[in-house]
Amino acid sequence: MSADGDNARLIVTFFAKSRTSSQDNFRSQSLACGPTFSQLLTSQLSPAESVLDSHRTLAPGIFQSVYSITNPLPKPEKLRHHTSITAFEALHALEIIWDLVPDGNHSDFRPVKLAVFDMDSTLINEEVIDELARSIGITSAVAAITARAMNGELEFEQSLRERLALLKGVKADVWDELKKTVTIAAGAKNLVDYLRERHVLTVVVSGGFAPMALWLKEQLGLDYAFANHLVVSPSNAAYPYPHLSGELSPEHPIVVPEYKKRVLETLAQEHAIPLSETFVVGDGSNDLLMLGAAGLGVAWRAKTKVQREAPQRLNGTTLSDLIFLLGGQESKDA
Repeated sequence: MSADGDNARLIVTFFAKSRTSSQDNFRSQSLACGPTFSQLLTSQLSPAESVLDSHRTLAPGIFQSVYSITNPLPKPEKLRHHTSITAFEALHALEIIWDLVPDGNHSDFRPVKLAVFDMDSTLINEEVIDELARSIGITSAVAAITARAMNGELEFEQSLRERLALLKGVKADVWDELKKTVTIAAGAKNLVDYLRERHVLTVVVSGGFAPMALWLKEQLGLDYAFANHLVVSPSNAAYPYPHLSGELSPEHPIVVPEYKKRVLETLAQEHAIPLSETFVVGDGSNDLLMLGAAGLGVAWRAKTKVQREAPQRLNGTTLSDLIFLLGGQESKDA
């Protein structure tokens, strides 16, 4: 999302794909502030004028340059997708995040008051529906549908209903076991703690399931959790124990892409937060709408379609990297 007004600050954050040696880091830093990149940026911004205000090292292999920009203001997502930029990234093994904030903020980072996250393969490492399938030995069938849905090859609600139908008969207390085996993503707690310390509202909105989303809310100290609700059937002759019916609850909304975007917009409105001060992270095609609506939307280790279409993308090893986009300094990972 672009800044409004006549002038803005373009914040360009460089993430080296290799951060294993001081030589790698020096090379990446030299590229980030060197004449080749400056010339490339100038050509992309024309006829707007830009002045490099600052350049700093945030952490080994992570660098940031801040430019003052005049009208006409660029769209960060267009810069990100331009062929010359993607070629520069590929040639030098970098990933670049572009953000644009109004000059009136007097800040070298986007002010954020609301952060919304996807759950599966974002705040946690697993896809919960695939773990449910594993519990009854049908992993391959369900995982294949999941992969196609997250890549945008299938309509999300349809694919969800198809997968749930295959899960009829899973024990209703399966969540207790999943809570022991599901793993929170590297850096997730560090990132959420950073946001909470700055009084940012934190939210998980998931196309997965309420028992796990509520558990994750407690684990990370999130403010809100939204997810799908499943129908539980009582014991019967076929399944002599309480079990999942294989259906979504008709009494609750289905978390489709439009619903995720609506959660972002509704919470922002309820708390009088401009959308320009929102931050969204997700990995699947059902996250694209809310990623595009946010002030800063970052696809994290995303599916192929999402890598192509998201406003920004990053493929790191820890969610702590995202702190550097929000004004944070190097800190201990968690």
